[in-house]
Amino acid sequence: MNFLEWFRANLKLKRWLVFILIGVFLIAYGINKLIQNDSIEIKEILWYGGIMVVGVVSVVFSYIMSQTQLLKTVAEATTKSNKNLNIKKLLYDKTALEKGIKIVVIGGGSGLASVLRGLKTYSENITAIVSAAGGANKDDSIASELGILPPKDIRQSIIALSSSEEKMKNLMKYNFKTGTLKGQNFANLLLAAMNDICDNNFAKAIKDTSEVLSVTGKVLPVTLDRVNIGAVLKDGTRVVGEHSIVDKVFERNSPIEKIFMQPSVVEPAPEVVQSIKSADLIVIGPGSLYTGIIPAMLLKEVADSIKGSKALKIFVANIMSEPGQTDGYKVSDLINSIHEHIGKGVIDYVLANESDIMPEYIRRYNEEGSEILEVDKSEVKASGVKLVVDDFAVPDDRGYIRHDPKKLSETIMTMAYKNMDLKHHKQAFEAYKLKSKLDKNKKKKKSILFQDTKIVTPTKLKNEKKEK
Repeated sequence: MNFLEWFRANLKLKRWLVFILIGVFLIAYGINKLIQNDSIEIKEILWYGGIMVVGVVSVVFSYIMSQTQLLKTVAEATTKSNKNLNIKKLLYDKTALEKGIKIVVIGGGSGLASVLRGLKTYSENITAIVSAAGGANKDDSIASELGILPPKDIRQSIIALSSSEEKMKNLMKYNFKTGTLKGQNFANLLLAAMNDICDNNFAKAIKDTSEVLSVTGKVLPVTLDRVNIGAVLKDGTRVVGEHSIVDKVFERNSPIEKIFMQPSVVEPAPEVVQSIKSADLIVIGPGSLYTGIIPAMLLKEVADSIKGSKALKIFVANIMSEPGQTDGYKVSDLINSIHEHIGKGVIDYVLANESDIMPEYIRRYNEEGSEILEVDKSEVKASGVKLVVDDFAVPDDRGYIRHDPKKLSETIMTMAYKNMDLKHHKQAFEAYKLKSKLDKNKKKKKSILFQDTKIVTPTKLKNEKKEK
């Protein structure tokens, strides 16, 4: 940068540079007077000494103010609001986030996004591990043609971890409307281009994409191998393909009994196992049990890493059942299914929702074949997993019931804080920072849509297809 550019208008640096020069002059003047006089009176020593002190104060104060102004200018250029910025708080919060506890979140879909959205306010050391299994839908087919893994969960995680989520959502979900690119998704093209730049190293492509988009934390597919999800239904039917499984469940009127991957032996992506081993907190779910959560943990190395981790392991149960996957399930059924596929030792606590939800919302889900997941406390206790129940439900902008990111993250981080070893100096310091952050977050007032109403136990609608 040209030196004269520091003196441009609106930078507000010139005044402080002038005061620094005045301070230097006063210091030099005082020293000169004291050195030149062979015999000097006490009054003169005090006078010239005072001038030097004023000079030192002027230099130090002006230097601090000039640096503060520089930081404020940078902050105003990189943050949404440029009014009343507290630089000290900004720097403290940034440092606290960068040195926050190491969190691994495993899952997929909108549920995973809700967790990431809340946790990113507590730490930047977040790793989202998502299933990389493909399907037969148009988006996955195009991704395969472009030489990349199915991008849906990767895309949603990047959106949730971004600083400008709404703008990122519009960008990453944008489909071109005209020209030769008509129908193509921007995120697919971006990841494909970055994958080509990274010499077909898709893990690096995701990492570099996240850096370009200034995303908090990192997103990792559980494997870089191209895999499919398969299912064995209760009647023995085998079906392969994420989007074919649910269709076959309805067609055969037979629930899912077991999920598998094809091929059965694949390698975990770089950093996946290490991220799990070094984690202080592992959060599993919420999300699609059989096509999102369990497939992300089916790899033996991943499952063994979770079981062997000393981190606090929390499973976030879905609020509603998912048609074709968890019809008629209770919270204990989710836990038992994970234990059957992955083994015990992957869950310490389960977070379950108990909310007063207006009947209109429940009725809408009933019409789609979904219902509230019952919190069967005695069966959860029998599974060996500790239960934490709270009101986590809020409606999104489309009227669907979701986990409240703020409330959910506060609960998770409070549990993490209580699990920290305060005798260990490093964890004690992290606990202090985390507690300070939690204390500052006031509880968000619950939406009126969920207040003063009674839980309506939903009756599952009969399948119209079966009646026909």
